[in-house]
Amino acid sequence: MVRAVPAPPFVSDRLAALAAADLLRDPPVVETSDGVTGRVNGREAVVLCSNDYLGLRCDPRVRAGAIEALEQGAGAGSSRLIAGSLPIHRALEDEIADWMGTEAALLCSSGYQANQALIGALTGAGDLIVSDALNHASLIDACRLSRASVHRVPHSDVDAVHQVLGVAARPASGPGTSPASPPSDTPNRAFVLGEGLYSMDGDRGPVAGWHAAATEVGAHLLVDEAHAVGVLGPQGRGTCAEVDVHPLARVGTLGKAFGAHGAFIATDAATRALIVNAGRAYVFSTAVAPAVAGAARAALRIIRSDEGAARRARVLSLARRLAEGAADLGFDLAAYDLDAPTPIVPVVLGSPARAIAVAAALLDRGVYAKAIRPPTVPPGTSRIRFTLSAAHTEEHVDRALKALQQTG
Repeated sequence: MVRAVPAPPFVSDRLAALAAADLLRDPPVVETSDGVTGRVNGREAVVLCSNDYLGLRCDPRVRAGAIEALEQGAGAGSSRLIAGSLPIHRALEDEIADWMGTEAALLCSSGYQANQALIGALTGAGDLIVSDALNHASLIDACRLSRASVHRVPHSDVDAVHQVLGVAARPASGPGTSPASPPSDTPNRAFVLGEGLYSMDGDRGPVAGWHAAATEVGAHLLVDEAHAVGVLGPQGRGTCAEVDVHPLARVGTLGKAFGAHGAFIATDAATRALIVNAGRAYVFSTAVAPAVAGAARAALRIIRSDEGAARRARVLSLARRLAEGAADLGFDLAAYDLDAPTPIVPVVLGSPARAIAVAAALLDRGVYAKAIRPPTVPPGTSRIRFTLSAAHTEEHVDRALKALQQTG
Protein backbone atom coordinates (compact mmCIF):
# COMPACT_ATOMS: atom_id res chain seq x y z
CA MET A 1 0.00 0.00 0.00
CA VAL A 2 1.33 3.44 -0.96
CA ARG A 3 1.73 5.80 1.97
CA ALA A 4 0.58 9.32 1.10
CA VAL A 5 3.09 11.97 2.08
CA PRO A 6 1.68 15.50 2.27
CA ALA A 7 3.35 18.29 0.36
CA PRO A 8 5.41 20.74 2.41
CA PRO A 9 3.68 24.01 3.33
CA PHE A 10 5.59 26.10 0.75
CA VAL A 11 3.97 24.11 -2.07
CA SER A 12 0.46 24.87 -0.82
CA ASP A 13 1.44 28.49 -0.24
CA ARG A 14 2.68 28.91 -3.80
CA LEU A 15 -0.44 27.29 -5.23
CA ALA A 16 -2.60 29.59 -3.12
CA ALA A 17 -0.67 32.62 -4.38
CA LEU A 18 -1.22 31.54 -7.99
CA ALA A 19 -4.92 31.07 -7.35
CA ALA A 20 -5.22 34.47 -5.69
CA ALA A 21 -3.64 36.09 -8.78
CA ASP A 22 -5.94 34.17 -11.16
CA LEU A 23 -2.92 32.38 -12.55
CA LEU A 24 -3.60 28.79 -11.46
CA ARG A 25 -3.97 26.29 -14.29
CA ASP A 26 -5.66 22.89 -14.42
CA PRO A 27 -5.92 21.43 -17.95
CA PRO A 28 -9.27 19.80 -18.75
CA VAL A 29 -9.69 16.38 -20.31
CA VAL A 30 -10.46 16.79 -24.03
CA GLU A 31 -11.89 13.88 -26.03
CA THR A 32 -11.84 14.26 -29.82
CA SER A 33 -11.83 12.08 -32.91
CA ASP A 34 -11.34 14.82 -35.51
CA GLY A 35 -9.20 17.37 -33.63
CA VAL A 36 -11.66 20.26 -33.97
CA THR A 37 -14.74 19.10 -32.07
CA GLY A 38 -15.11 17.00 -28.97
CA ARG A 39 -15.93 16.85 -25.30
CA VAL A 40 -14.15 19.17 -22.86
CA ASN A 41 -14.57 17.81 -19.35
CA GLY A 42 -17.66 16.10 -20.70
CA ARG A 43 -19.11 19.17 -22.48
CA GLU A 44 -19.56 19.27 -26.26
CA ALA A 45 -17.51 22.06 -27.85
CA VAL A 46 -15.66 23.29 -30.90
CA VAL A 47 -11.93 23.09 -30.12
CA LEU A 48 -10.23 26.37 -31.06
CA CYS A 49 -7.00 26.15 -29.08
CA SER A 50 -4.99 23.36 -30.71
CA ASN A 51 -1.90 24.01 -32.83
CA ASP A 52 -3.06 21.34 -35.31
CA TYR A 53 -3.11 24.01 -38.03
CA LEU A 54 -3.52 21.73 -41.04
CA GLY A 55 -5.90 19.27 -39.42
CA LEU A 56 -3.44 16.36 -39.70
CA ARG A 57 -3.37 15.10 -36.10
CA CYS A 58 -6.30 12.74 -36.67
CA ASP A 59 -5.76 12.20 -40.41
CA PRO A 60 -5.90 8.46 -41.17
CA ARG A 61 -2.80 8.64 -43.39
CA VAL A 62 -0.75 10.19 -40.61
CA ARG A 63 -1.99 7.63 -38.11
CA ALA A 64 -1.21 4.86 -40.60
CA GLY A 65 2.36 6.19 -40.88
CA ALA A 66 2.72 5.91 -37.12
CA ILE A 67 1.28 2.39 -37.01
CA GLU A 68 3.57 1.14 -39.79
CA ALA A 69 6.62 2.58 -38.04
CA LEU A 70 5.76 0.71 -34.84
CA GLU A 71 7.31 -2.33 -36.50
CA GLN A 72 10.67 -0.72 -35.64
CA GLY A 73 9.76 -0.69 -31.93
CA ALA A 74 7.66 1.32 -29.49
CA GLY A 75 10.65 3.45 -28.50
CA ALA A 76 14.13 4.30 -29.75
CA GLY A 77 15.90 2.63 -26.83
CA SER A 78 18.34 5.38 -25.94
CA SER A 79 20.13 8.47 -27.15
CA ARG A 80 21.23 8.16 -30.76
CA LEU A 81 24.83 8.62 -29.63
CA ILE A 82 24.45 5.44 -27.56
CA ALA A 83 22.01 3.15 -29.40
CA GLY A 84 22.48 4.64 -32.85
CA SER A 85 20.01 6.04 -35.34
CA LEU A 86 17.07 4.06 -36.61
CA PRO A 87 16.62 4.01 -40.40
CA ILE A 88 13.43 6.05 -40.04
CA HIS A 89 15.33 8.80 -38.20
CA ARG A 90 17.74 9.32 -41.06
CA ALA A 91 15.03 8.96 -43.69
CA LEU A 92 12.93 11.69 -42.06
CA GLU A 93 15.94 13.98 -41.67
CA ASP A 94 16.85 13.57 -45.33
CA GLU A 95 13.29 14.39 -46.39
CA ILE A 96 13.14 17.45 -44.12
CA ALA A 97 16.47 18.76 -45.42
CA ASP A 98 15.30 18.31 -49.00
CA TRP A 99 12.04 20.12 -48.21
CA MET A 100 13.71 22.97 -46.32
CA GLY A 101 16.50 23.35 -48.90
CA THR A 102 19.34 22.80 -46.44
CA GLU A 103 22.33 20.48 -46.42
CA ALA A 104 21.11 18.65 -43.35
CA ALA A 105 18.48 18.34 -40.67
CA LEU A 106 18.56 16.97 -37.14
CA LEU A 107 15.56 15.30 -35.55
CA CYS A 108 14.86 16.26 -31.92
CA SER A 109 12.42 15.10 -29.28
CA SER A 110 10.70 18.49 -28.87
CA GLY A 111 10.97 22.11 -29.89
CA TYR A 112 12.17 22.91 -26.39
CA GLN A 113 14.98 20.38 -26.71
CA ALA A 114 15.88 21.60 -30.20
CA ASN A 115 16.31 25.19 -29.04
CA GLN A 116 18.33 24.12 -26.01
CA ALA A 117 20.60 21.94 -28.16
CA LEU A 118 21.05 24.53 -30.91
CA ILE A 119 21.90 27.50 -28.69
CA GLY A 120 23.89 25.37 -26.26
CA ALA A 121 26.09 24.01 -29.04
CA LEU A 122 26.68 27.27 -30.91
CA THR A 123 27.07 29.87 -28.17
CA GLY A 124 29.14 30.30 -25.06
CA ALA A 125 30.96 32.67 -22.75
CA GLY A 126 32.13 35.80 -24.55
CA ASP A 127 29.43 35.59 -27.22
CA LEU A 128 26.53 38.01 -27.69
CA ILE A 129 22.92 36.97 -28.26
CA VAL A 130 20.45 39.63 -29.37
CA SER A 131 17.07 38.19 -28.43
CA ASP A 132 13.57 39.46 -29.26
CA ALA A 133 11.54 40.38 -26.17
CA LEU A 134 8.69 37.97 -26.99
CA ASN A 135 10.81 34.92 -27.73
CA HIS A 136 9.52 31.59 -26.44
CA ALA A 137 10.48 30.30 -22.99
CA SER A 138 12.64 27.59 -24.57
CA LEU A 139 14.76 30.28 -26.23
CA ILE A 140 14.94 32.38 -23.06
CA ASP A 141 16.03 29.39 -20.99
CA ALA A 142 18.59 28.35 -23.60
CA CYS A 143 20.07 31.85 -23.55
CA ARG A 144 20.34 31.73 -19.76
CA LEU A 145 22.18 28.43 -19.89
CA SER A 146 24.50 29.50 -22.70
CA ARG A 147 26.75 31.75 -20.56
CA ALA A 148 26.68 34.24 -23.43
CA SER A 149 25.87 37.90 -22.93
CA VAL A 150 22.17 38.29 -23.76
CA HIS A 151 20.71 41.61 -24.88
CA ARG A 152 16.90 41.65 -25.01
CA VAL A 153 15.46 44.05 -27.58
CA PRO A 154 11.85 45.25 -28.01
CA HIS A 155 9.62 42.97 -30.02
CA SER A 156 10.22 43.12 -33.78
CA ASP A 157 12.41 46.23 -33.41
CA VAL A 158 14.99 45.83 -36.16
CA ASP A 159 16.54 49.23 -35.41
CA ALA A 160 17.28 48.06 -31.87
CA VAL A 161 19.00 44.97 -33.26
CA HIS A 162 21.12 47.16 -35.55
CA GLN A 163 22.05 49.37 -32.61
CA VAL A 164 23.11 46.54 -30.32
CA LEU A 165 25.11 44.78 -33.02
CA GLY A 166 26.69 48.07 -34.13
CA VAL A 167 27.93 48.86 -30.63
CA ALA A 168 29.25 45.33 -30.17
CA ALA A 169 31.15 45.41 -33.47
CA ARG A 170 32.45 48.98 -33.21
CA PRO A 171 36.21 49.24 -32.57
CA ALA A 172 37.38 51.07 -29.46
CA SER A 173 39.46 54.23 -29.60
CA GLY A 174 42.10 55.56 -27.28
CA PRO A 175 45.66 54.80 -26.24
CA GLY A 176 46.96 51.50 -27.43
CA THR A 177 44.18 50.90 -29.92
CA SER A 178 43.76 51.31 -33.62
CA PRO A 179 40.66 51.31 -35.82
CA ALA A 180 41.34 47.63 -36.52
CA SER A 181 41.71 46.67 -32.84
CA PRO A 182 38.49 45.45 -31.20
CA PRO A 183 37.81 46.47 -27.58
CA SER A 184 38.30 43.87 -24.91
CA ASP A 185 34.54 43.46 -24.41
CA THR A 186 33.79 42.80 -28.07
CA PRO A 187 32.04 39.41 -28.27
CA ASN A 188 33.71 36.43 -29.94
CA ARG A 189 30.57 35.81 -31.98
CA ALA A 190 27.19 37.51 -32.24
CA PHE A 191 23.81 35.90 -32.84
CA VAL A 192 20.37 37.31 -33.59
CA LEU A 193 17.58 35.16 -32.19
CA GLY A 194 13.90 35.42 -33.12
CA GLU A 195 10.79 33.58 -34.20
CA GLY A 196 9.22 33.34 -37.61
CA LEU A 197 5.69 33.38 -36.23
CA TYR A 198 4.98 34.47 -32.66
CA SER A 199 2.61 32.10 -30.93
CA MET A 200 0.71 34.55 -28.73
CA ASP A 201 0.23 37.58 -31.01
CA GLY A 202 0.04 35.68 -34.30
CA ASP A 203 2.46 38.11 -35.96
CA ARG A 204 5.44 37.34 -38.16
CA GLY A 205 8.94 38.16 -36.98
CA PRO A 206 10.84 40.61 -39.24
CA VAL A 207 13.23 37.93 -40.45
CA ALA A 208 14.44 39.90 -43.47
CA GLY A 209 15.39 42.85 -41.27
CA TRP A 210 17.08 40.63 -38.73
CA HIS A 211 19.03 38.91 -41.48
CA ALA A 212 20.21 42.21 -42.94
CA ALA A 213 21.30 43.48 -39.52
CA ALA A 214 23.19 40.27 -38.77
CA THR A 215 24.84 40.09 -42.20
CA GLU A 216 26.07 43.67 -41.93
CA VAL A 217 28.35 42.85 -38.99
CA GLY A 218 29.05 39.15 -39.60
CA ALA A 219 26.58 37.93 -36.97
CA HIS A 220 24.50 34.76 -37.30
CA LEU A 221 20.71 34.52 -37.49
CA LEU A 222 18.85 31.70 -35.72
CA VAL A 223 15.09 31.47 -36.27
CA ASP A 224 12.52 29.40 -34.43
CA GLU A 225 9.91 28.55 -37.07
CA ALA A 226 7.88 26.26 -34.79
CA HIS A 227 4.50 27.83 -35.56
CA ALA A 228 5.31 28.78 -39.16
CA VAL A 229 6.51 25.55 -40.78
CA GLY A 230 3.79 23.70 -42.57
CA VAL A 231 1.58 26.79 -42.68
CA LEU A 232 3.47 29.77 -44.12
CA GLY A 233 5.77 30.18 -47.10
CA PRO A 234 6.22 28.12 -50.28
CA GLN A 235 5.42 24.45 -49.60
CA GLY A 236 4.91 25.48 -45.97
CA ARG A 237 8.65 26.07 -45.41
CA GLY A 238 8.06 29.02 -43.07
CA THR A 239 8.55 32.76 -42.89
CA CYS A 240 12.22 32.68 -43.89
CA ALA A 241 11.23 30.98 -47.14
CA GLU A 242 8.50 33.60 -47.64
CA VAL A 243 11.16 36.32 -47.96
CA ASP A 244 14.01 34.10 -49.27
CA VAL A 245 16.19 34.46 -46.15
CA HIS A 246 18.69 31.74 -45.25
CA PRO A 247 19.69 31.84 -41.57
CA LEU A 248 22.39 29.70 -40.01
CA ALA A 249 19.71 27.43 -38.57
CA ARG A 250 15.94 27.11 -38.37
CA VAL A 251 13.99 25.13 -35.79
CA GLY A 252 10.67 23.58 -36.74
CA THR A 253 8.31 21.43 -34.74
CA LEU A 254 6.43 18.32 -35.77
CA GLY A 255 3.72 18.63 -33.11
CA LYS A 256 1.85 21.57 -34.64
CA ALA A 257 1.10 21.71 -38.38
CA PHE A 258 2.52 18.17 -38.77
CA GLY A 259 0.06 16.81 -36.20
CA ALA A 260 2.72 14.51 -34.71
CA HIS A 261 5.43 15.23 -32.11
CA GLY A 262 9.09 16.22 -31.94
CA ALA A 263 11.08 18.85 -33.81
CA PHE A 264 13.94 19.41 -36.22
CA ILE A 265 16.85 21.75 -36.82
CA ALA A 266 17.49 22.58 -40.50
CA THR A 267 21.05 23.75 -41.14
CA ASP A 268 24.32 22.87 -42.88
CA ALA A 269 26.09 19.55 -42.36
CA ALA A 270 28.91 20.93 -40.21
CA THR A 271 26.56 22.76 -37.86
CA ARG A 272 24.47 19.62 -37.54
CA ALA A 273 27.57 17.67 -36.59
CA LEU A 274 28.48 20.26 -33.95
CA ILE A 275 25.00 20.07 -32.40
CA VAL A 276 25.17 16.26 -32.34
CA ASN A 277 28.44 16.45 -30.44
CA ALA A 278 28.00 19.56 -28.28
CA GLY A 279 24.26 20.12 -27.89
CA ARG A 280 23.80 18.66 -24.41
CA ALA A 281 20.00 18.61 -24.62
CA TYR A 282 20.35 16.41 -27.71
CA VAL A 283 23.27 14.30 -26.53
CA PHE A 284 21.61 13.28 -23.27
CA SER A 285 18.04 12.68 -24.48
CA THR A 286 16.37 9.53 -25.74
CA ALA A 287 15.72 9.67 -29.48
CA VAL A 288 12.33 10.17 -31.08
CA ALA A 289 10.08 7.10 -31.08
CA PRO A 290 9.66 5.37 -34.47
CA ALA A 291 5.90 5.95 -34.53
CA VAL A 292 6.44 9.69 -34.13
CA ALA A 293 8.87 9.77 -37.05
CA GLY A 294 6.51 7.66 -39.15
CA ALA A 295 3.61 10.02 -38.52
CA ALA A 296 5.79 13.03 -39.36
CA ARG A 297 6.95 11.48 -42.65
CA ALA A 298 3.36 10.86 -43.69
CA ALA A 299 2.42 14.42 -42.74
CA LEU A 300 5.35 15.88 -44.66
CA ARG A 301 4.19 14.17 -47.85
CA ILE A 302 0.81 15.88 -47.46
CA ILE A 303 2.35 19.25 -46.55
CA ARG A 304 4.51 19.27 -49.70
CA SER A 305 1.61 18.32 -51.99
CA ASP A 306 -1.12 20.30 -53.70
CA GLU A 307 -3.40 19.16 -50.91
CA GLY A 308 -1.04 20.78 -48.42
CA ALA A 309 -1.25 24.05 -50.33
CA ALA A 310 -5.05 23.85 -50.26
CA ARG A 311 -5.04 23.20 -46.52
CA ARG A 312 -2.78 26.20 -45.94
CA ALA A 313 -5.05 28.43 -47.98
CA ARG A 314 -8.10 27.19 -46.09
CA VAL A 315 -6.74 27.69 -42.58
CA LEU A 316 -5.57 31.21 -43.42
CA SER A 317 -8.97 32.02 -44.93
CA LEU A 318 -10.73 30.81 -41.78
CA ALA A 319 -8.32 32.78 -39.61
CA ARG A 320 -9.03 35.95 -41.55
CA ARG A 321 -12.77 35.35 -41.14
CA LEU A 322 -12.39 35.02 -37.37
CA ALA A 323 -10.00 37.96 -37.03
CA GLU A 324 -12.12 40.31 -39.12
CA GLY A 325 -15.23 39.30 -37.21
CA ALA A 326 -13.57 39.84 -33.83
CA ALA A 327 -12.22 43.23 -34.97
CA ASP A 328 -15.72 44.23 -36.13
CA LEU A 329 -16.98 43.37 -32.64
CA GLY A 330 -14.46 45.84 -31.22
CA PHE A 331 -11.96 43.41 -29.75
CA ASP A 332 -8.23 44.19 -29.51
CA LEU A 333 -6.21 41.84 -31.75
CA ALA A 334 -2.76 43.01 -30.57
CA ALA A 335 -0.26 42.98 -33.47
CA TYR A 336 -2.36 40.73 -35.71
CA ASP A 337 -2.20 41.77 -39.38
CA LEU A 338 -5.51 41.28 -41.16
CA ASP A 339 -3.75 41.68 -44.51
CA ALA A 340 -1.30 38.86 -43.76
CA PRO A 341 -3.29 36.38 -41.68
CA THR A 342 -1.83 33.54 -39.64
CA PRO A 343 -3.70 30.72 -37.86
CA ILE A 344 -3.22 32.37 -34.43
CA VAL A 345 -5.82 35.03 -33.57
CA PRO A 346 -5.38 36.78 -30.18
CA VAL A 347 -8.25 38.58 -28.47
CA VAL A 348 -6.63 40.73 -25.79
CA LEU A 349 -8.80 41.31 -22.70
CA GLY A 350 -6.41 42.73 -20.09
CA SER A 351 -6.66 41.09 -16.69
CA PRO A 352 -6.32 37.36 -15.93
CA ALA A 353 -9.72 37.42 -14.22
CA ARG A 354 -11.46 38.75 -17.31
CA ALA A 355 -9.72 36.25 -19.59
CA ILE A 356 -10.80 33.39 -17.32
CA ALA A 357 -14.38 34.67 -17.24
CA VAL A 358 -14.58 35.01 -21.02
CA ALA A 359 -13.07 31.55 -21.57
CA ALA A 360 -15.67 30.07 -19.19
CA ALA A 361 -18.47 31.94 -20.97
CA LEU A 362 -17.25 30.67 -24.34
CA LEU A 363 -17.21 27.09 -23.09
CA ASP A 364 -20.75 27.54 -21.80
CA ARG A 365 -21.64 28.35 -25.41
CA GLY A 366 -19.80 25.36 -26.87
CA VAL A 367 -16.48 27.01 -27.78
CA TYR A 368 -13.23 25.84 -26.17
CA ALA A 369 -10.47 28.46 -26.36
CA LYS A 370 -7.89 29.05 -23.66
CA ALA A 371 -7.34 32.03 -21.40
CA ILE A 372 -3.67 32.93 -21.80
CA ARG A 373 -2.20 34.74 -18.80
CA PRO A 374 1.19 35.83 -17.43
CA PRO A 375 3.92 34.70 -17.51
CA THR A 376 3.01 33.37 -20.98
CA VAL A 377 2.09 36.92 -22.02
CA PRO A 378 3.09 40.27 -20.47
CA PRO A 379 1.03 41.60 -17.52
CA GLY A 380 -2.05 43.48 -18.63
CA THR A 381 -2.37 41.54 -21.89
CA SER A 382 -4.21 38.39 -20.81
CA ARG A 383 -6.21 37.11 -23.73
CA ILE A 384 -8.17 34.40 -25.45
CA ARG A 385 -5.90 32.76 -28.01
CA PHE A 386 -7.86 31.25 -30.87
CA THR A 387 -6.05 28.84 -33.18
CA LEU A 388 -7.58 27.71 -36.44
CA SER A 389 -7.30 24.41 -38.28
CA ALA A 390 -7.93 23.51 -41.89
CA ALA A 391 -10.39 20.96 -40.47
CA HIS A 392 -12.60 23.71 -39.04
CA THR A 393 -15.64 24.94 -40.95
CA GLU A 394 -17.06 28.40 -41.50
CA GLU A 395 -19.87 27.42 -39.12
CA HIS A 396 -17.30 26.72 -36.39
CA VAL A 397 -15.83 30.19 -36.87
CA ASP A 398 -19.23 31.86 -36.86
CA ARG A 399 -20.17 29.99 -33.70
CA ALA A 400 -17.04 31.37 -32.02
CA LEU A 401 -17.84 34.91 -33.15
CA LYS A 402 -21.42 34.63 -31.89
CA ALA A 403 -20.17 33.36 -28.55
CA LEU A 404 -17.66 36.21 -28.34
CA GLN A 405 -20.38 38.74 -29.05
CA GLN A 406 -22.53 37.27 -26.29
CA THR A 407 -19.71 37.53 -23.75
CA GLY A 408 -19.50 41.29 -24.33
